[in-house]
Amino acid sequence: MTEEATITSKTVPKFASFRPKPDPPALSTPRGDSKFLNSTKDGQANASTLPDSTTRHRHRKHTRHEHGSKTQRHQHLEGRHEDDTEPQVTITPWDEREIYVVDLSGDTANVKYGSLHSYSVPSFFRSGYGSILGLSSNFKIDRQLSNEKYLIISDSDKNRYLKRDKAAFAKVGRGPETKIKSTTPATERLEDHGADFIPIDGGRSKKRRRLDDVISGSGSNTEDEHHHYRSLEGKAKPSADAEDSDIEFNEDASDSGRKMLLTDEVILRKAALSREVDLKPSNGDAWLDLINYQEQILLSHPLGQRANAAESTSTADIKLSMYEKALNLVKDPEHTERLIIGMMQEGTKLWDVKKIANKWQNVLQENPNYINLWTKYLDFQQTNSANFHFDELREAYTRCLSILRSAVLRAEDDVVRQGNLITIQVYLLLRMTICLREAGYSEQSVAIWQMIFEFNLYRPPSSANEKNASLFSEKLENSFEDFWESEVPRIGEEGSAGWLNYSSHGGSPSEPKRDGNMPTDNQISLIRNWHKLEDACNIQSQQPARTIDDTGEDDPYRVVLFSDIKGFVLRLPASNHRTLLSAFLAYCHLPPLENTPDSLKLWWQDPFILNDGLCGFEKLLYPSDPLETTTGKSMTDPFELPFSSYAVSTDSLFASDDSWFSAFHFQKPKYKTERESLDYAWTRRVLRTLVDHDIGDDDLAEYFLAFEYNMIPSTAKKTAKALLKKQPSNLRLYNAYALIEFRAGNRSTAESVLAAAINLSRTLDNKAQKETILLWRTWIWQLLDSASTEDAIKRILTVPAVEEIKLEVFDVLVNAAACLRAQKTLADSRDQALSLGEYRYAVLYSECLILLEYLTNESYIDATLSSYDHLFQLFTSRLPPNSLPHELLHQSRAKLLYYHTTHTRSFKPALVRSTLTDSVKQFPLNTIFLSLYAWNEARFRIDDRVRALVHDVVLSSRASNHSDTQDIISHFFAVYVELRRSPTTGSNIHSIRGVFERAVDSPCGRHSAAMWKLYFLFECERGVQRARAVFYRAVRACPWVKELYLLAFEWLGKGISVGELKGVYEMVVERELRVFVGLEEAFEEVEGRG
Repeated sequence: MTEEATITSKTVPKFASFRPKPDPPALSTPRGDSKFLNSTKDGQANASTLPDSTTRHRHRKHTRHEHGSKTQRHQHLEGRHEDDTEPQVTITPWDEREIYVVDLSGDTANVKYGSLHSYSVPSFFRSGYGSILGLSSNFKIDRQLSNEKYLIISDSDKNRYLKRDKAAFAKVGRGPETKIKSTTPATERLEDHGADFIPIDGGRSKKRRRLDDVISGSGSNTEDEHHHYRSLEGKAKPSADAEDSDIEFNEDASDSGRKMLLTDEVILRKAALSREVDLKPSNGDAWLDLINYQEQILLSHPLGQRANAAESTSTADIKLSMYEKALNLVKDPEHTERLIIGMMQEGTKLWDVKKIANKWQNVLQENPNYINLWTKYLDFQQTNSANFHFDELREAYTRCLSILRSAVLRAEDDVVRQGNLITIQVYLLLRMTICLREAGYSEQSVAIWQMIFEFNLYRPPSSANEKNASLFSEKLENSFEDFWESEVPRIGEEGSAGWLNYSSHGGSPSEPKRDGNMPTDNQISLIRNWHKLEDACNIQSQQPARTIDDTGEDDPYRVVLFSDIKGFVLRLPASNHRTLLSAFLAYCHLPPLENTPDSLKLWWQDPFILNDGLCGFEKLLYPSDPLETTTGKSMTDPFELPFSSYAVSTDSLFASDDSWFSAFHFQKPKYKTERESLDYAWTRRVLRTLVDHDIGDDDLAEYFLAFEYNMIPSTAKKTAKALLKKQPSNLRLYNAYALIEFRAGNRSTAESVLAAAINLSRTLDNKAQKETILLWRTWIWQLLDSASTEDAIKRILTVPAVEEIKLEVFDVLVNAAACLRAQKTLADSRDQALSLGEYRYAVLYSECLILLEYLTNESYIDATLSSYDHLFQLFTSRLPPNSLPHELLHQSRAKLLYYHTTHTRSFKPALVRSTLTDSVKQFPLNTIFLSLYAWNEARFRIDDRVRALVHDVVLSSRASNHSDTQDIISHFFAVYVELRRSPTTGSNIHSIRGVFERAVDSPCGRHSAAMWKLYFLFECERGVQRARAVFYRAVRACPWVKELYLLAFEWLGKGISVGELKGVYEMVVERELRVFVGLEEAFEEVEGRG
């Protein structure tokens, strides 16, 4: 029997529902196609003429070339010549072929190569377009999330709103772009639920379609097919093509294209916010939540990739349209103001400068009473380099403060709103005075602060009790103008007595002063050294002069008249004097007070205020060549961070440089430069006046003593004794005096002061006695730092004692009973402080309790850290986890952890890492945790963890609890870390430059003059061309900062021509910044020489 007869005689199974197909029609082969079906010059052969093994291999092979375009196949057929002599080929119908072949000989190549040939294994394909037997038709296999190991089934009905995603995110995927082929069935049919069978495929099988392709020629081998597994190219690699036939890869997709994969959480959250807006279209909070969530969608990139410019612009466009729609529906004034501010912020990313300026004018005319709107308008005015004129900026500030004064008067019945408006007033005053100083007008800047303090602290009693509808009555104005024009010493000047004393006793000006002479040189040297002359003049102009002083050349800005500063007068209630004090400390680049509210602490993170880098501290940020410096003090000392952001406490106020973080570290005289714009002698006199005026609580006297100790250590003891005479019941002053003695090495004297203060506390009232625990804590820690562990334990056990402390007979029996008694006393006092809301004292008692446990358990740190976790839970039940007491507790834990790592022979670095990571996640801008984390990792030369922490936590928008304009500290730390990394761990010029670019491209760093200066200095060390480009970008971003313009004269040197320097000088003059020494004649003379 022949083979065909054998196949024909096979029995075909039959089913009740099976209807055999009719016999296929006879195939007629055109003459022109016969050669295509036979052997060709290219080595191609028809399936029926190939050997069994070749046929079997060819039938099972399936590549993307089998789906070649019809045009290519048509051209391929037309290009062949007809040959009548070739034998005709008879096409055997499918039903007559042998479907299965048994190969008993095997393949010896399997033994040789150790595995099956990957192309010999048949591929399997799913039918039904992702549907699954037994499930509803809306459940499909998710091809994006599924792989060869598992399948992900998704509900297409729930994800149908994915089709509404914006086109801007259509091509933002990583790697090659994936396209889904359109596979529309030939005939649309409805499921027949009454049928006695289940259809699993709507048409011919894929195997049959592949065979048809072979017959038609599209499945033949080409040069583009994968190489044979025995070829010289080695073992076949797994194909990167899609395993599912319904998916194909787009080879032409650009490598830069990206596809945004939104997680289910993001999608569901977006849908929920959209429903909330649809249900409540007039709800401003719902609109703001939906609009702000667009940033979350933008950040939903795979692998945490940053959004590119096109995506950011598209998101801004989407948010802008949402803002405009919301403004038409929301009528609440508070939410309307926030919506307008958001609309203008997004508009700055899309509109040109002229349109932005016109838009601001229209918005302010329609909404003149929105205070926060005015502050954002000042941001625009201050950073608008295209039309920047300093006089116009000063006028804008004056107008805004005038509107605020009227708003404060109208809010007299609403204490809370009035307090908020006064805070905004003080903030704008701080911004304006810093802006004046950075533009070169230091005299007016200082004069405004003198006027504010004189007017609010030394106002005569008759006018202080006046209740006039006018904020600044004519009588009061005339009285203060007489005092100002008399030129008697004002606050901060030697011999000042104040406006109050002048109004009753009069006064006379002090002796005239004389400014130093300016050096003279030739014109070329004058141009190149112009920055030195300007710096010298700026130092002489730190204080306003008087008409009787000899100021040399005529300078209209050296003498400040009352008319020059009249528009900046603020009249504040006594309850807001602390706010004014905080602003003054920020103005002087000093750390905040210990109990400063969180809302005011944001001033120390504001890029318009935090410009300490302009004072010369930038040289301490990185070594001379950071790429060659892999070791040194900067890598091993965590306290050298040139900026700080943490909760200030007694520890940091009086810390030594090598024991803990000092709040005044870089304000000390050894770090000062010639370009310092502040007169710290004037600052010291102002602080002393404020202490004598009792503007603050006991903490201000302690703060001033800390300032004195760090600035002038030789006079600190004398100042402490003088303050104790005026405030004999101030236990915080006793504690500060004891710390000064400890730092001087006088342990016995310091302990005597602490013992006397503790004995004194028993005679004071209950409020004053609460500070006793601070004395005990200081005593304990100072003994630990001096390696007197046994004495420290005895001091803790003495806390419950009620008898008088005598140092000469100070001996405590250390046993279990004494430990339990001390533990109970400390725990009860902590709980009582928590119940009364006195959280600062609760933290101090908690820390002493932790130290007792740590020292009595042989420094077992694991149990101690568990106790801290219990404390966090206890405080969280009463306070939010990001509150000041929580931060103080975390800092206490970090200090104990640092003590443990430096005083024990062995410790677990992983434990230190995990503990500090927890603190960083809770307080991502706290530089204590960041510095200690970097210090711990640098000890083991594993810097990638620090970089990952910076990227994932510190720079993450979800890390900060406030707006993205208030986290400049995070970018400073990112730059600091990258500059400290060695080349062996991946740091190079490009990575450092990338960190700088990310900083200056962020909303908070875009207008940070300190960041731009650091970036410029970094580029200066590597070439003038890049430094020049950064320079011009800097003066465009911060047009009011005069020092940035001086950088071209100081650092670019011969890399910049005299003509370019003339352009920079003309830019300074055109923008109306302060110029002490004119260069017009010098440039004319140089140009005349040719």
